[in-house]
Amino acid sequence: MKKKPDVYAVIMAGGGGTRFWPWSRETRPKQVLPILSPRAMIRETVDRIQPLVPPERTLIVTSRSQARQLHREVPRIPPENLLLEPVGKNTAPCLGLAAVHVQRTDPDAVLIVLPADHYIGAPDQFLHTLQRAAEFASREEYLITLGITPTGPETGYGYIQKGPVLGRVGQTEVFRAKAFREKPTLQKAKAYLRRGDYLWNSGMFIWRVGVFLEALEKCLPRLHRDMQELKASLGKRRERKVLEKVYSRCSSISVDYGVMEKAPNVALIEARFGWSDVGSWSVLGNICPQDPQGNVRIQRGGKGRIVTIDSSGCVIRSEKNLIAVLGLKDIVVAEAGDAILVCPRDRSQDVRYILQELKERGWKDYL
Repeated sequence: MKKKPDVYAVIMAGGGGTRFWPWSRETRPKQVLPILSPRAMIRETVDRIQPLVPPERTLIVTSRSQARQLHREVPRIPPENLLLEPVGKNTAPCLGLAAVHVQRTDPDAVLIVLPADHYIGAPDQFLHTLQRAAEFASREEYLITLGITPTGPETGYGYIQKGPVLGRVGQTEVFRAKAFREKPTLQKAKAYLRRGDYLWNSGMFIWRVGVFLEALEKCLPRLHRDMQELKASLGKRRERKVLEKVYSRCSSISVDYGVMEKAPNVALIEARFGWSDVGSWSVLGNICPQDPQGNVRIQRGGKGRIVTIDSSGCVIRSEKNLIAVLGLKDIVVAEAGDAILVCPRDRSQDVRYILQELKERGWKDYL
């Protein structure tokens, strides 16, 4: 009997998480922050997958500047399993890099691709879904993505339309992914919910390494050639030089746009484990414990103090000072280090504009 392929986890942890400024900074990216619990987000992600994938088969793709901090948070991951990008070029090069590293030693491997910054509400169901997806990927020529059952007309996520059923693994149905949609207007998001066949795009993928690289060759042939050149250099003295050269010339492109929206063999599993892309301060208002007025209070280290009067729906973080909020609704107030952010919750995605302004003024100490 043919041995089942080994399953690997690839965790994408290269982003800076600028939308959590001032808590996240260039020297303190979101992945190493204890945003949802006392543990860093990268630690939560690694611990969550461990019952299915051991540390020696868990890879983290990150930047050189973040490597030391990340390894300090997850010391069980072998240092050689941290794949260091010279510069961030979005998710297609990131996953190409991981794929050629795994294929070199295990050409039949199944990869589970996870961002480092997700909230998962039911970890057991999460693992069950991934296990079923990995079983399907091990025997079929499909690129599998997980779609999340929408709980409302969210405009901050992309959507995937379900097609016909391709097969089943146990009781888990696997659908053809019929269409990918970019982040919609509120009107379109409501229309997607009325249709009932649209799911949120989670950004989580499962595929055999060879199936993914074949899709990369068809959809992004130049990037595929670059990655094959890189693969030939792995373990040799010229590896770092080739990596620099490849990343200097490859385009910055997401795997969603570059591969998943173009490949004909994309499958979809509907996930029901409670999920959120922890992408901004506002999201914490949906997933963190709230007081009776719907305010989220984040007090770290026992030093900060928060008082709210006649205020509701606010997200407030205090680090070392008293923050008093009076008569406000749906506002973010976040203190961290030497800076304080105040903005409406529905503008928390726009924190990047503050960072642009700080750069233009030359105030690098605040970045």
